[in-house]
Amino acid sequence: MARIAGSRHLCGALLALMVAVAAVGARGELRRGARPRIGMAARHERWMAKFGRAYADAGEKERRLGVFAANAERVDAANRAGNRTYTLGLNQFSDLTDDEFAQAYLGYRPHQHDHRAEKNGTAATVAVLDEQDLPDSVDWRASGAVTEVKNQRTCGSCWAFAAVAATEGLVQIATGNLVSLSEQQVLDCTGGTSSCNGGDVSAALRYIAASGGLQTEAAYAYGGQQGACRAGATPNSAAAVGGSRWVRLYGDEGELQELAAAQPVAVVVEASDPDFRHYRSGVYAGSATCGQRLNHAVTVVGYGAAADGGEYWLVKNQWGTWWGERGYMRVARGGGGNCGIASYAFYPTMDS
Repeated sequence: MARIAGSRHLCGALLALMVAVAAVGARGELRRGARPRIGMAARHERWMAKFGRAYADAGEKERRLGVFAANAERVDAANRAGNRTYTLGLNQFSDLTDDEFAQAYLGYRPHQHDHRAEKNGTAATVAVLDEQDLPDSVDWRASGAVTEVKNQRTCGSCWAFAAVAATEGLVQIATGNLVSLSEQQVLDCTGGTSSCNGGDVSAALRYIAASGGLQTEAAYAYGGQQGACRAGATPNSAAAVGGSRWVRLYGDEGELQELAAAQPVAVVVEASDPDFRHYRSGVYAGSATCGQRLNHAVTVVGYGAAADGGEYWLVKNQWGTWWGERGYMRVARGGGGNCGIASYAFYPTMDS
């Protein structure tokens, strides 16, 4: 009987040992399974500190962590694949869903009746240049015709920023003086009662020409939301332009090159392509379908070729310097993948 009791004791000890080993293994598996989540949470905390992000409560923070994790994993996977001519990176948009981003930051809304009214007269004004006269590359920044990168914030005012950037460029070319002009004036005085929900570049340029000269950025500062129009101030004749034009390009990048060689030009693109908002560097080539939904206005401030020979459009955006190449983007030129950049061009003129 003693031997039986000892045997039972031994079996019990062995069973306890097996349970302990299993528990240790389970804890190990749990730790291994949790490690990516813990790592992502720490990464999110660092991102929050970098961009000064805070949330209303723990529930919102947890929800945003989930969105951030999905975006971070997409960025990491794209960069690991190594099959793109550009790289992606986390930025101030990385805790937003695609729909939230589009609603807050994409604001090109064309007014078709305006386009029809201008089409015939505008097309006749486009100068046709000999291709041999076009420089191989242009960078209006180097010529002093581009102001600092600005930030539209959570207002769909890209249409106003692109129109103003094109105007700043022409004023500098015509007068030699680079003046930072007021997007807020355009936002307040053009586009009705909801201009942060989007607007038309063509309408903005018409207003700029009619204003007699926009106020400076310092005199009429940007606030990130629409306010009351203060157009009664004395026009700033130092920044006056005579008129504006728009051209439907039908994908003709040669015609866009002619225009961009003469002055900075406002254009529209589809910025809801999955990689666009997380672009960091390189020559961006969108998906095969990118360009079917034109929803964001930017400014072409030059063109050229990368070290590997890939040709590009040099684009000034208005999402601050944390985005892209310190606020700029190089978009593929020739061969497609340009997200509709050669669909429409808008630009001011000195003639009325």
